[in-house]
Amino acid sequence: MTEPVRVHLRVPGTAPMPELMRLIQSIEAAGFDGVGILDSQMLSRDAFVILGQAAACTSRLALFPAVTNPFTRHASVLAGTIQTVEELAPGRVKFVIGTGYTSASTIGRRPATLAEMRACIATVKALLAGETVDFSGTRGRLGYAAGRRIPVLMAASGPKAIEVAGEIADGALLLVGFNRGIVETALAHLERGARRAGRRVEDLEIIWAVRTGTAATTEEARRAARPTAVHWGILRWGGQWLGPAGLRLPPLEIPDAVWKIYPDLSHAHDWEAAIAATSFVPDETVAQLCDALGLIGTPEDCAGRIAEMTKLGVRNIYLMPCQTFVGPEPEIRAFRDVVFPRLRAAGLR
Repeated sequence: MTEPVRVHLRVPGTAPMPELMRLIQSIEAAGFDGVGILDSQMLSRDAFVILGQAAACTSRLALFPAVTNPFTRHASVLAGTIQTVEELAPGRVKFVIGTGYTSASTIGRRPATLAEMRACIATVKALLAGETVDFSGTRGRLGYAAGRRIPVLMAASGPKAIEVAGEIADGALLLVGFNRGIVETALAHLERGARRAGRRVEDLEIIWAVRTGTAATTEEARRAARPTAVHWGILRWGGQWLGPAGLRLPPLEIPDAVWKIYPDLSHAHDWEAAIAATSFVPDETVAQLCDALGLIGTPEDCAGRIAEMTKLGVRNIYLMPCQTFVGPEPEIRAFRDVVFPRLRAAGLR
């Protein structure tokens, strides 16, 4: 029997808590497998409070921070908070940690280093396992560690980070893109890291983080996804995946308007302003980036793309709708009404 595709959805805590709980319940009712809660203290309500509330008002969804980091909370606090949430939803909780992008940029600091990631992940795993940890000469343990396994995953978007995830974590949330060349290259890096620790990549939990935007037409979806596509593919980490994706971009001069979008293009409060700021990028380039980096198009397009990627072994997807300050209701409807039925018809749900 074909292994089913699991689909999780990002929920930014940018709406009031009662609205967020209704949203998360609607996500469960629509047939999604889990939710990831944005952890970015200046943009979103507290991720672990939301997770606790979500644990109490759902019965089936997998729950995880998406993603937390090593510097806004001490490793001992991270272990304690995720263990506490897990008590409310035993067997449904994951711990996902990354270097901290907007958590860092909005308070004027740099993301965590890979060395800091290694140390934090090792500490959290040890504390959750009930082990004693040395904190600069002071030995301590988590007095209420339950002993139930809480998977510790590392979010990674660059080759070196992916290798570290393969080496030290229980799995990886791969924020790289979503086409054949990107997936194959990312898996090769993950396997390289796993081999360093004497492990197999098949033993790791792999979740593919995919930027997602659905609309009635592909053109409409691509226009709405412009800020995200330009941010990822041109300004930030997407550049290192253009080669594996088979893309070559034209020379582009980035205007000042791009840098004035708060907090950045892909998390903009004013989405229309962010779209306008990307007018320096030709439509055909945006189309190529959308196709390489995410699920951008009609619901039918998204269903077909997911089915295609399952041929590479993709079975675990984390949808990241493009906008942070607008709810993911279009994606909920698209997957409930079109994508999930098509995947079921193909034997993938």
